[in-house]
Amino acid sequence: MAKSTSKPKIAVAELVAHGPTGETFRQRFVEGQVTRLGRAPDIGWAISWDREISREHADLCWKDGKLTVICRPTASNLIRLRGVPLREVVVEKSEAFEIGKTSFYVAVSYVTAAQEEHQSTDEPIPPTSEPVLPSQKRSVAPREFMETMDFADVIEEHSFKASDLNSVAFGDPDQQMEVLLHLPLLISATQTDAELAHLLCGIILEAIPPATAVAVAMFDESDVQMMQRTLGDPSAAIPKPKLMRVQTRDDNETRFMPSRRLLRNALVNGENALHIVGDASDVEGSVFTMAGSLGWAFCVPATAESCVGWCLYISGAGGRNDDNLVTADMLKGDLRFTQMVSQLMGSIRTVRTLQEQKTQLSSFFSPKVIENLTRKGGAGDILAPSEREITILFCDVRGFSRKAENLKDDLHKLLESVKAALSAMTGGILKFDGSIADFQGDAALGFWGWPTPLPDGPISACRAAFAIMQAFDLPPEEKGLLEGFSCGVGIAHGRAIAGQIGTTQQAKIGVFGPIVNQGSRIEGLTRQFGVSICIDEATANFVHRLMPPEEGRFRRLAHVRPKGMNTPLLIHELLPPEKDASKVNNMEMLNYEAALDAVIAGKWNEAIERLNAVSDEDGPKQFLLAQMAKLNNTPPADWDGAFSLDAK
Repeated sequence: MAKSTSKPKIAVAELVAHGPTGETFRQRFVEGQVTRLGRAPDIGWAISWDREISREHADLCWKDGKLTVICRPTASNLIRLRGVPLREVVVEKSEAFEIGKTSFYVAVSYVTAAQEEHQSTDEPIPPTSEPVLPSQKRSVAPREFMETMDFADVIEEHSFKASDLNSVAFGDPDQQMEVLLHLPLLISATQTDAELAHLLCGIILEAIPPATAVAVAMFDESDVQMMQRTLGDPSAAIPKPKLMRVQTRDDNETRFMPSRRLLRNALVNGENALHIVGDASDVEGSVFTMAGSLGWAFCVPATAESCVGWCLYISGAGGRNDDNLVTADMLKGDLRFTQMVSQLMGSIRTVRTLQEQKTQLSSFFSPKVIENLTRKGGAGDILAPSEREITILFCDVRGFSRKAENLKDDLHKLLESVKAALSAMTGGILKFDGSIADFQGDAALGFWGWPTPLPDGPISACRAAFAIMQAFDLPPEEKGLLEGFSCGVGIAHGRAIAGQIGTTQQAKIGVFGPIVNQGSRIEGLTRQFGVSICIDEATANFVHRLMPPEEGRFRRLAHVRPKGMNTPLLIHELLPPEKDASKVNNMEMLNYEAALDAVIAGKWNEAIERLNAVSDEDGPKQFLLAQMAKLNNTPPADWDGAFSLDAK
């Protein structure tokens, strides 16, 4: 086996920038030279896409393996290092920092003196107000290159499980360990999958000197399953990746065409796959002489659930130190490094996915519910619709029209007032572990019983209703933006389907079933009865059994048949404890319910007499008197105890 003599390497440092929507900038430092960085500097490097970077923002100097970044006096934003805003920072290679919405780090590669001389004679890229795209510095292969043929001859084909590489040393231990130490911070600074893929390509090229080209490919999970089903069919089509990013060395003149066969083998088997290509006549004891184009490639599939369908693909033309002899053992160290990059990527994306889920779920669920959800796994199955016992709470702001008229010249304050009202309603719902299903103008819909059932049925919804009313019933001097607003709440309990409801293009957390309409109708009845909280009979039964009088009470209001409904409902009022009630004491409740029993029994003269013992300020009393008056205070021949309402 031929051996090569190691040639001295020269460190080459470059500043790499990644913008919030995939923009990329890469420029080479001159040792000890100060360079101006800004959005549009007169002389220097331009990051034109970021409006949070000043026209001339900072001075940079790379010297003795460290980068010093100093803000200009005119800089509008400071530099952030590890989340701390600073006017001056000193960073080493691969340590990320941020200015505005753009992340930066220094990439250091090692080249021979001959390569450095060749590169130094290249025409430099002049400073420009436009971002330096990857295609200006590295060739980027579009998707259609995936249509090209695979390697004509695979001399050796290997497959490695993750455990097979545990005892293998890294190919370039110091450099690759340095990259791994800073990789979590770098990955965390990316915001999109495309940006992450591009970053990984650059990092792997930096860490694996023999690599000529790197690709990060992402396939849909359904495409991976299709490849698994058709693995034994050589004529089966291999789908295109939904996203692929490719980078090659600056001096590579050939187009990079990842092997579809290698990608498929790695994804389908879930193992690291390695191909070595060459002329069979050059084989000596499994040592291959690389000639011409790329001669080896390996592919590492991501194993984390958050990265299903992801894989890292690395290819090269020879070995280290310009040695053109390659064996599988020579590549194992780089394969292990790439596997660790894949594992780190998967772990960080899993955490990021969980954080994104929590952020999204926080708009619908209380922290306690979110904790239960995320502890069980991914949100997909958990959010699937299911039928169960559900409590619905509708709450609607009253007084909006009058306030809108008063604030017609101050729409911003009107908007803030509505937001404050919605916050009071949703705050009460989330405080008692409810979920937000919808907003309709100045009304909100909350529900309980999904995704996790509650043992106390609608009691939590009743407590939420009390909390909402407390926010709206503050003294005028304490109401702030809620001044002039009041609120009506309706609660209903029964069977419904809850979960992620909608089309494949647009879905939301919602509730479906007759109980939803019933809850809305009950909330509307609060206006007709002149009360704050109305509940249905099922909810009242739970309150009777599970809520002590010192926490809450209820009284029957009437049997009604809401407009558009054939089935009568027995409506109740939910009341705070007697000590907190300013209008309705227990004696008045007893007198009212005795009058209601007489109404239902058709003894309306007796009912009117009993209502004399109830305060004239009582809304339900006025409701019963008005409904009986419409019928000339005489029950109709077909009287069934329920009033048919002609308005919602």
